Amino acid sequence: MASARRFADQLSHQENETTEQRRTYGSHWGAEPDQQGHQTAIGATAATLGDQFGGGGNQDPALSQNRSVDPRETQRPVQYTEHGGVAGVGSGPQVRAASQDLEVMCGPLLNYRRMSGEHTDSPIWHGSVLIVTAPGQQEPELQLRCLGPTNTGPYSERRGEGALDGYGRGSETSAGTFRGVLLYEDPRKAFWRIEIELPFQEHEASWAYHIPRLRYMTGSGEHRDRENMFVVPAKTQSMRIMFHSCNGFSVGTDVDAWSGPALWNDVIRMQKEKPMHVMIGGGDQIYNDGVRVDGPLKPWTEIGNPQKRRAYPFNEEMRAQCDEYYFQNYVKWYNAEPFASANGQIPQLNIWDDHDIIDGFGSYTDHFMRCPVFRGIGGVAHKYYSLFQHHIPPPKSTFTTDAPATMNVSANG
Repeated sequence: MASARRFADQLSHQENETTEQRRTYGSHWGAEPDQQGHQTAIGATAATLGDQFGGGGNQDPALSQNRSVDPRETQRPVQYTEHGGVAGVGSGPQVRAASQDLEVMCGPLLNYRRMSGEHTDSPIWHGSVLIVTAPGQQEPELQLRCLGPTNTGPYSERRGEGALDGYGRGSETSAGTFRGVLLYEDPRKAFWRIEIELPFQEHEASWAYHIPRLRYMTGSGEHRDRENMFVVPAKTQSMRIMFHSCNGFSVGTDVDAWSGPALWNDVIRMQKEKPMHVMIGGGDQIYNDGVRVDGPLKPWTEIGNPQKRRAYPFNEEMRAQCDEYYFQNYVKWYNAEPFASANGQIPQLNIWDDHDIIDGFGSYTDHFMRCPVFRGIGGVAHKYYSLFQHHIPPPKSTFTTDAPATMNVSANG
């Protein structure tokens, strides 16, 4: 009974909360002002009690379910494009650009995917590189070559004058050219994955990759033809692994006071001294919390009545706004230095957590997690998580349902 009174008091506090208080403290859908971060289950429980204590009232006709996305609509086939025998997902233009330049918005981003032949004398390292371009671009190609042994550790063959910043400059060998696969394209952007594979060496080896004709769609449209280098362990060597998580700041933090993402400067320094072989992102590689503060979910966040908030429709207009927000935030985040440089030279392997979607996602009660807005933003966030962090095509639907799985990913993505 005491707990029920406590939650009822919290619900009353939430309903009497001013817009300014919600803007200042984030409100977290029912949490007390001093209960921020992941203290969000209380808010969802209070929303449940709102129904029991009559907090909902009559539903606003403007919020009726007939404006929400019908889950059955998400099962329709998605348009596919095909160019040069390669199929892509989306509605991008069918006419390819005449220019030989690749207009790049983001990338390259390097991923470690797997290894094969690990029980043989010739194991193979598999990875991928992602670039995001304007739609309608020519197919990208990646040139890969081995720079020889590194100059660090017992698995190196020190070459003295040939070494630079931990990357070997010994006998160079070419590993070939790899062509891009179009993962997704719409009228505003295209995602290309370039799969690469290379043989493990008897020694720790440095490799360099280069994508010709990159022209970045920022500032003066500069060309960046530089090579990116990464290190692969020897056949018998254990990988040097770097782990990171919570790669950002909560809403309301004075980022400048903490010098921004300063720890990545240290990562770059360590990479030059003793290169990492893989970088594991344990979740929160990106913070998308701003979608509720100054993004398209702000009007929904400011609804004081939990029942109305739960019934609020995730219509096509909101879906399009959220899609644009998540895409632009990913581009901004993954283009920010020195994080961008690290992503281009340390192979990534990622999982996600709540901030990759929105603060507290997954910690609310089940009935609140099933509301249209949460299903909608969960699907949109998963779309760009799949593309940016895993280099795989997005599912057919960006509105999560109880239908069977919409993705079936093989070992090659």
